[in-house]
Amino acid sequence: MRLNLFTRSFATAAGAAALVLLTTTPPAGADSPSRARGAGELRDLQLSTEQPTDHATARVVASESNGTTTVTLKVQGIDHAAAGNTYGAHIHVGSCVEGNGAAAGPHYNSTGGSTISDQTEVWLDFTVAANGTATATTTVPFTIPAGGAGAVVIHAAHTNETTGLAGPRWACLPVQF
Repeated sequence: MRLNLFTRSFATAAGAAALVLLTTTPPAGADSPSRARGAGELRDLQLSTEQPTDHATARVVASESNGTTTVTLKVQGIDHAAAGNTYGAHIHVGSCVEGNGAAAGPHYNSTGGSTISDQTEVWLDFTVAANGTATATTTVPFTIPAGGAGAVVIHAAHTNETTGLAGPRWACLPVQF
């Protein structure tokens, strides 16, 4: 009986170790592990007015590979009345402070701001689906240094391709790069 108990315990421990190995080891040929992550309820940057993003949640994952960065933004819980609307979202250098959009600072720009485009900044414009969700993914030809950015900000309008502006700052998700 003791041998069976020992054998079962060993098999259970071996199975648990295999599960840990499977869940922490990327498959051969996979992109590098995520470089930055953030998830949770969006912080409201416009406390005095209601926005479609109030009480919404978001998830951001950024991965680096061969000098590029791929960023995916998923937003849930957007007001269904906003379905069909497109909003801008960008990586910002500052932090998320509820009620204070300025705390997020400027967009992260790989050129220090000398050139503004979807190739020097991370633009994640999205269109809201009927169920109040949205997803955006972009790949940019640069990496963001550790500590170089701290937030994803959702704006009131889509991004202007010439200026990079997207209207007032509505909501923010902390994401440490």
